[in-house]
Parts: sequence; structure tokens; C-alpha cells
Amino acid sequence: MSNDGQTDENVHRLFPGALALILTGHMPYLRAAGRRPDGEDPLHEMIAFSIIPTLNVLYDLHERGMRPYVSLAYSPVLLEQLADIVVQKHFVVWMERWLARCEAALRRWQRQRQRHQAYLARFYLDWGQGILRSFIGRYGRNVVAALRELCAHGTVEPLGGAATHAYLPLLSRQESVRAQLDVGTLTITRLLGRRPRGVWLPECGFRTGLDQALRLNGTRYFIIDPASVASDAHITHLRPRWVAPRRIIALLRAVDASLQIVSPGIGYVGDPLYLAPRRDRITHLPIWRNGDSDTVIEPYDPYHAFRRAQEHAAHFARWVAAELRAFADRHDRPGIMVVPLDADVLGRRWFEGVAWLRALLETVLIHQPFALTTPSPYLRAFRPRQSVALQDGSWGPGGDHSAWNSPAGALLRRAVGEAEDRVVGMARRFPNAHGDQERALNQAVRELLLAQSSDWLLLLSRNDASEAHRPWDHLSRCQQMCALAERPALDGADQTTLAAIEEIDNPFPHLNYRVLAAEIVGGA
Repeated sequence: MSNDGQTDENVHRLFPGALALILTGHMPYLRAAGRRPDGEDPLHEMIAFSIIPTLNVLYDLHERGMRPYVSLAYSPVLLEQLADIVVQKHFVVWMERWLARCEAALRRWQRQRQRHQAYLARFYLDWGQGILRSFIGRYGRNVVAALRELCAHGTVEPLGGAATHAYLPLLSRQESVRAQLDVGTLTITRLLGRRPRGVWLPECGFRTGLDQALRLNGTRYFIIDPASVASDAHITHLRPRWVAPRRIIALLRAVDASLQIVSPGIGYVGDPLYLAPRRDRITHLPIWRNGDSDTVIEPYDPYHAFRRAQEHAAHFARWVAAELRAFADRHDRPGIMVVPLDADVLGRRWFEGVAWLRALLETVLIHQPFALTTPSPYLRAFRPRQSVALQDGSWGPGGDHSAWNSPAGALLRRAVGEAEDRVVGMARRFPNAHGDQERALNQAVRELLLAQSSDWLLLLSRNDASEAHRPWDHLSRCQQMCALAERPALDGADQTTLAAIEEIDNPFPHLNYRVLAAEIVGGA
């Protein structure tokens, strides 16, 4: 048996093929962000509605003797936050407040004799209490440790990624690309206990030359969008290809499969029985199901919604099986369908999504219409035979970089580029820093990485200024740290400032500023 928990012999017997589910997830750095304007709420919602329910599915199946093989592509900065004791404490407080709102809503609706609303409040109360019990009792408040255990069992294969989910094609310096990948790989290895063989590129963003940085990082495979396949290359998404012969492999995400799940118009998420995001004005609880009208909306019923999730899981299993059989009929080896499932959708925006995942995994593991796998054992059994030429692309609208390269983000991109130049220059000027100077340089790099998160550019492109201050805060602290690093010695006030900023932004505790001083071999 390989250390992925899957025997190569079993992979060799795949028929008609295999499904590789990639559990993706990202949240920008919101630790101790207060409530301006949303603060930590999005992070807590992701933990409650997506991460803990997904963990429960994997652990429940594992305890039943099943092996629900999946890949995990949670961003390094998300994992850092999940492992942080401050985030863990704040989540418990947030969850207790959420449950108190459910209790208040239940009392209110019982007094008003609104039976269906009271039924929903009781449902949310029971559900939320189960989530909190799992977090505290089952996982000891540390979901990263729980994920690490699944990785040790071989059920989960971790994927690497950019440290702060930076959109790599738009970083101005190759040193930054290398630093994002190297810090990300070290973080995944430290937190999940296994060095990742593959990389999940943020937003599937690829540019020419990025494959070289991936090779230098030790990456064996990465996942791209079909938009990054050169226009003159006609290849199936079910077959991996060499990007550099014998060195690095590209797997294509299955776009049609993703649309089958997440497209509001044709996908499962838009089904009229599922929970709508609209919330009651007084209780702030969602109580309606999906609909096309803002005036006449039917009340939500979790019983019917979860029954529909099971139906959709069975439909998806049949659809995948048909796709893999059709491929097997035309080829001499089984294909692999790579399907990312984003935690922002699975549970958080699609409340029934985790129930759908449970039903899908149970269907496949019991009836075996195809195999569940992760990329590494599949690639050991079926090495690619052909190569592919790649071009710039992403899974964004239009398949290009425009969603992160809008005019609205030009000022921020320029400021980040200037900070990159300054920090790289300082890392090379002071190769032997120690003491306070080394701490300041480490923190400067940390702030730069946080400012590079793709979230800020995407929000600007959508004219959403709600979190616009965050990247500028990181850049301001980066400049402060650079200024401190240039001083011959720090006085008491300077040391207080350094310690305060180290506490505010403290992911990647083992980060070393020299990661930005590495010489680039061969250019971009």
C-alpha cells in the first residue's frame, strides 16, 4: 500500500474510471478582525456551515469502515487561522450567540403561533448544537488536527497552494511567486503532516513560466482550468498530460461537472427546494426556499430539501459513471474526473451541499459505479503518455485574468509591486540579520504576503469596498517593518510596535524573510 492509503493494484483495476474530489477552501486573514464591517463572521460561518459538517461526513464514513478518498486544498492561510487558539475561542463565542438567536426566534414564533417558523428555529437550534458539540467534543476545537489525522490515515491527500491565496499570474516578481509557493508548501507540511505532491493554483490562475516555479517548489502535478490549454490543443479533460516530460503533470478540472453542481441556472444549487440566502429581517435566520420572486417565496422545509440532495447525489453519480464509461469505451486506460468542491459553496452558500456530499460518497462507496481516488495514486498507476502546451488562463469569467486585473485594482497592484521591490531588496541587503532586525524583516514579508491575497483585487473589481482597508493596512505595516529593519537599534517604543504588529498578524510562525532573497534560476 502507498502512503496515500490506496494500493496501486486497486487503481489499476479502476473501471470505468475514477472521480477525484478536491475539497477547496479559502478565507483571507480575518483573525481577530473585530466587526468592521463583517469582521470574523465569514470565517466563523465557513467553519460552522462547511468545514465541521464536511469533517463529520469524512469521520462518520471512516468510522463505518469506508474510505472516502478526497483531496484537500484548503489555503495555507485558512489552515493557519483554523489552528489559531484565538480563532477557536472566538468561534465558540460566535456559535453560542448564533444559538441564542435561534432560541430567541423559537420563543418569538411560538408566542406568535407561527408553527412552521418555530419548526425551522428548532431545526436550526438542534443543528447548531450538533455543530458546537462536534467542534468541542469530537475535534477538541482543533479541526486542523482532525484533518491531519485523516491525512495520516491516507483518506485525505493534501494539496499545496499559495500561502495567502495570491493570484500568482499578477505578482510582479518571480521571487514573490516562489515565496508564496514555498511558504504554502511548508505550512501544509507542518500543519497536515505530509508534504503535498500537488498544488491547487488559486483561482486556477496560470501564466507562462509558472510551471518553472512549480517545478522548483518540488510540485509533481497541478490542476488547471481548460482555459489554460493552448487553443490548438484538443485534449480530453479526463486524461492528465505532461507539462514538462517526466517532471510535472497538469490535470484539468471537469467544467461540465462543476456546472452540474454550482451553476445557479442549471446546477443543483438553484433547485427550488433548497434554502435561499435571504434572511428574516428580525431574526436574521434564513426561512425561505429558492424562488424567482421577491414577493411570493415559499417557506423552507429541510425534510424535502435533504431528500432532494440525496436525489441529486444519485443523479451526479450516474452522470459521472456515464462520462467515465464513454471515455473508457474510446481509450485503453480509465480516465480521472477532477471536480473541485469549494467550501464557500458546499454548506455555506448551499446549505444542503454537505448532505449531497455524504450521499454521493455513500453511493459510490457502496455501489462502486466508479472508483474514488486522489491524483497521486492514479498518476503512479497511469503515467501520462502525451504532453500539453499551456497558455495564460483561469476559471474566472472569460477564462483570463480580468477578474483580478481590473482598472479598479490598478492602484493596489502597483502598491503591492512597489512593496515587493522594497522587501526583496532589503532581504538581499541584510542576508545575515538577527535579533530585532530579523524579526522586523520576517514581519515585513508576512505583511507583504497578506497584502497579496487575491481577495482584495476581486472585491475591487466588483466595486465592493467593504474590506478595502485590509490590504492597505498590511502594506502600511510592511513599510513600518522595513523602516524598523533599517535602524541600527530599536528603542523601547519601536520594540513595542514590533511586538504589537507581530501579535496582530501572526500566521506562518516559522517564516524566514530569506525566502524572498533566493536567486531565481532561469527567469520567469
